Amino acid sequence: MKNKDDFQVNTVLNIFRASNLLSRIGGKLTVKVGLSSVQQWILLGAISKQEGLSLKELREDTLVTKQNISSMVDRLRQAGYVTTYENLSDRRITRVKLTEQGKLILEALKPLTNASNDRTFEVFEPEELVLFASLIERLVTHLSQQIDRPE
Repeated sequence: MKNKDDFQVNTVLNIFRASNLLSRIGGKLTVKVGLSSVQQWILLGAISKQEGLSLKELREDTLVTKQNISSMVDRLRQAGYVTTYENLSDRRITRVKLTEQGKLILEALKPLTNASNDRTFEVFEPEELVLFASLIERLVTHLSQQIDRPE
């Protein structure tokens, strides 16, 4: 058996590899519906789950940096996928919601996503996929907490 350090390094490298491969697969799907990046898809998906998200909430949900979220949302707005508006009770807060065009893009992605996910996860038994999803979620939560901690 490999030592702990080698095992951890290989695990991190495999997570990076999987991330790169999933990004490439997602890129092929997004091009089919007219999006220019996987990041746009991720943002549209997050906005669809909760209409009227503030940019801060969207940034926290998608783990996009504060510096990037405004320009990413602006590109989505310019493409006609989202609209932004000021919060009525606090004008410093910008909120974002999907347009009809944004909703249509996500609808067009659903069958492509389902087919892609079926192919991606066919190597797992259902119980393994449940465990894998739980472990990945725990890792993402842990890493999110780490990134916010001062060193």
